[in-house]
Amino acid sequence: SPVFAFLIPRAFVTKKCYTEGESHFAMPYKYVASTQSGAIRRGTSELASKDAVMQDLEARGWIPVSVDVMARVSAEQRFTSLLLGTVSQVEKVLLTKHLSVMLKAGLTLIEALAILRDQASTFRLRLIMRGLHDKVERGQKFSDALAEYPQVFTPFYVNIVRAGELSGSLEGNLDHLAVQFTKEYELTSKVKSAMLYPTIVLIAAAAIGFFFATYVLPQVAALFTSLKGVELPLVTRILLKVSDIARKYTWESFIVVFGGIFGTLWFLRQKFLAPVTHYIVLHLPIVADIVKDVNNARFSLVFGTLLRSGIDIVKAIDVTSSVLGNMYFRRAMNQMLVDVQRGKPISESLAAHDDLFPKVVSRMINVGERTGKLEEVLAYLSDFYELEVENTMKNLSTILEPVLLLFIGGVALAMAFAILIPIYNFIAAIRRI
Repeated sequence: SPVFAFLIPRAFVTKKCYTEGESHFAMPYKYVASTQSGAIRRGTSELASKDAVMQDLEARGWIPVSVDVMARVSAEQRFTSLLLGTVSQVEKVLLTKHLSVMLKAGLTLIEALAILRDQASTFRLRLIMRGLHDKVERGQKFSDALAEYPQVFTPFYVNIVRAGELSGSLEGNLDHLAVQFTKEYELTSKVKSAMLYPTIVLIAAAAIGFFFATYVLPQVAALFTSLKGVELPLVTRILLKVSDIARKYTWESFIVVFGGIFGTLWFLRQKFLAPVTHYIVLHLPIVADIVKDVNNARFSLVFGTLLRSGIDIVKAIDVTSSVLGNMYFRRAMNQMLVDVQRGKPISESLAAHDDLFPKVVSRMINVGERTGKLEEVLAYLSDFYELEVENTMKNLSTILEPVLLLFIGGVALAMAFAILIPIYNFIAAIRRI
């Protein structure tokens, strides 16, 4: 019996009834459709067949772009997936690579999954591998089993595996996945590494400022209050007020300051703000170039990997759209989906969004379309933009170092003047006497 079944109310469990492995309930379908105006509509349908879903979409006046069976995930599986969380990118790379190597060596999929289950380095990964092994052993497709762990295996991962199953090249597609995840991990690591130094410096500056306001300023506050006849500068009065509040409400101030920072970051990440925040980052100096390069690198890498693995072009565009971070890039991909469905070349669709995709992208893809080497061109573009991101990150670190030092020096200088100016004024007043 399932480990967590007793924790989940029956009302929340997806209804299923199996007879010799066959469900008496229709599997849900996930669809992508285009309206007459060109807007993209995504959703799910519980109709009995793919044809019925397509007829329903056409009856609404929509143009079906893709209709796919969607693995039904029960409440129990969602609960288990939520409890397990996800696995790290490194674990996913190693898992995929090891699975590919074992399949190339002649092991069956069940044998390979059993080995990975026994050798899993974490409890979380061991439970996931055990679930995958048991499902495949019962006759379920590997891709369908992966789809039941959406927090771990993305639609991109599932579709690459599904294409490998259909074409009989599962080990090759897994190898493509391992290479793709390695490149994406390196790309993410470069961005994080570049942002690590300024983050540490800013946190240290905030901590020093908090310590200064809480423990240093109160020591000189008594001196300032004893300076009769000396008017304190505005900066000094503000600092003394902040110091007084921080000293009286130390923990409350700490919670408010850092809670406000994290709360603001959380608020800015909410979906309803995406049209504003994503637009801003696309127009900020330096940041805009990084965001565009990262999204172009991911577009080239993912789209090329999908096409190389045998995914049809419409499905590849749909899946690529879901992995891009910026919503304006996703909108451009959705428009490309409609354009390609209507027979328009990819390069022509990209050229209409030259504010996101530079001309070099559309022109190189145009060459790839005319020569039949689109996958190779996308691989070149992926390498090119990865190098661009790496160079930009190096330059960013070089630029930020003096800027941060000047910022911290300016803050320290302002605090020093706020303390020294009243003392200097007091000494000058004594001398005049």
